[in-house]
Amino acid sequence: MPLIDLTAIPEAHISSGQQDSFELFASELLTVMGYELVDPPGRGADLGKDLVVAERRKGIGRESVVKWLVSCKHKAHSGRSVGLDDELNLVERVEGHGCQGYIGFYSTLPSSSLVGRLKQLVSKFEFQILDNARIERELLSSPRGLDLARRYFPLSVSRWQKEYPTPADIFEDKPSIF
Repeated sequence: MPLIDLTAIPEAHISSGQQDSFELFASELLTVMGYELVDPPGRGADLGKDLVVAERRKGIGRESVVKWLVSCKHKAHSGRSVGLDDELNLVERVEGHGCQGYIGFYSTLPSSSLVGRLKQLVSKFEFQILDNARIERELLSSPRGLDLARRYFPLSVSRWQKEYPTPADIFEDKPSIF
């Protein structure tokens, strides 16, 4: 059972004044993970991109930058997977925005057919999927991620902290074997 309830973020297709919350959350989590925000979320026609982030890769001989097109799909309220019909024209979208990679940022799982299609396109661009399990893992694996989780999912974090309390500080000094 998931620890973080992604339904705490309002649905994107309902005009509530908070319909951009999932995309804003995605941009913040990707920044926490180390990506640089190149093109933030915006309202209206987005030509198939919700945001663009950059990854700096340091090698022995040089540093390179990979731009990632990010597509956010928030289906946690319905529980439906993200399918091929939800992600049309992948090559055109990635190349059209000058990116070398694709990140699917999904509050549920991608369908097997979508993953299969992405695997067929690895000669054109890299891809990765941040599904509900990976999102949860990233949120709970660092202090910055946990701070972000507290902002977007206060009830889930409170419940998690009750179930997994931190160890008690019973020693004045840190124990040492020497």
